[in-house]
Amino acid sequence: MHEGAIAQSVMEVLRDIKTQNGLLSITSATLKIGAVSGVAIDALLFAFEAIQKEEEFIKNTKLNIIYVNVKARCNICGKIYEFDDTDNLVMFCPDCQMPLTIINGKELEIVDVEGQ
Repeated sequence: MHEGAIAQSVMEVLRDIKTQNGLLSITSATLKIGAVSGVAIDALLFAFEAIQKEEEFIKNTKLNIIYVNVKARCNICGKIYEFDDTDNLVMFCPDCQMPLTIINGKELEIVDVEGQ
């Protein structure tokens, strides 16, 4: 389960932000997670909750998740498609049958942090 390592990394980034900005605690953090990032959101939240019990500065942090659907562009005709179902994802253009390139949906980033 790599979500534990991701939660640990998020905590370390939040610690750096707290230190760099002279904060006492982090009140909220928003993560953008793509549909094909390979991250199980429930497992990540569970792992982060476990870390919160050990780290005073994030004990009351609200972790917000922005889920990003897959968006892909056809390499030939340039059309863009958005997919909300990744279970049966086929990365070929419905019009010209050429490969699609993912332009959104792989994200795993911290996009906002609030503290006091």
